[in-house]
Amino acid sequence: MKNRSFWIKLSVATLASSSVISLVTYLLANGPLAAKALANQRTILQEKQARIEQWWQGEVKDIGKDLRNPKLVENSLTILQAKRHSRADINSATSLALEAILTSHQINRNSVSLLTKGGIVVFSTDHDKYAAYQPLKNTTTSLELQELASTPLNFFTNSNTGLPSISVALPIYVGAKKKAGFFAIDLNLRKLNNQIVDPAPSSKDAQLPGSSPIKSYLVARTSLDQATFIAPPAQSPPDYEFKPLDSVGIRKALDGNSGEGFYLNSEGVPVIGIYQYLPNFRTALLVESRQKDIYASSRTMGLQIFEAGALLSLLSLGMGLLIDRKDNQPIEP
Repeated sequence: MKNRSFWIKLSVATLASSSVISLVTYLLANGPLAAKALANQRTILQEKQARIEQWWQGEVKDIGKDLRNPKLVENSLTILQAKRHSRADINSATSLALEAILTSHQINRNSVSLLTKGGIVVFSTDHDKYAAYQPLKNTTTSLELQELASTPLNFFTNSNTGLPSISVALPIYVGAKKKAGFFAIDLNLRKLNNQIVDPAPSSKDAQLPGSSPIKSYLVARTSLDQATFIAPPAQSPPDYEFKPLDSVGIRKALDGNSGEGFYLNSEGVPVIGIYQYLPNFRTALLVESRQKDIYASSRTMGLQIFEAGALLSLLSLGMGLLIDRKDNQPIEP
């Protein structure tokens, strides 16, 4: 009886010890894994931020080239200073010549328009905009060329397309200081969003030990109380619906903060993430990984220790039962 009691106690002690060691191992391993994940995310965020900055500097440079192009300015002034405007002007020689000049920089732009000082569209590479009203406050950001590189741009939902938009309007002058109208550009936010898209991982990268999937995305407020992606994600359907996004990281970033932490993402999944506010576009750049993926190796290690302890516990219990059975066998005469 004493032997059985010993083996049962040993079995319980083995199971309890393995459980504690498994939990401690899991918790101790999580710290370095989280630190490694955050360090990797910082590197990725810096790379993506640099790509966005390079993209924007290139576009600012191209806009400057346009506004310093004598032929573009001449054709623009001809259109802006015309006494009357009609829809037939879309196909006029001046409009076609202006449109041809603008095609060289159209990859990063949805459209380019000429606005009167009152905000009426009198030319646009998007012919559906002709004669529309485009306000120069609250939505379109009106500024001087030298302010373009550093001035925060307004982010809004386009009332015609329903898409997140950024539009900038730069004055075209007659003489030194007299404005004839505005050169307005609707940025192609898909191209901005492409700056943070990761290339498809190679089979070698996909097999790296300890690697965990990383998600990067750009978010902006399209109203005072709602934030969404700035453009449809890659390979999204044509009828993609922009849904409100919310998390601690998104809120802090859009309030102008940059940092990192553990929080629930918009889908309610625990993540480790790093976030950065991009003042040029009033946009948040987030880089996140699921905690489940980051802690996978420590969870596996802890589970292996627990399974080994459970096996030893069962062996101890079996040994005790075997010895007890042997001791209780009747003695043959």
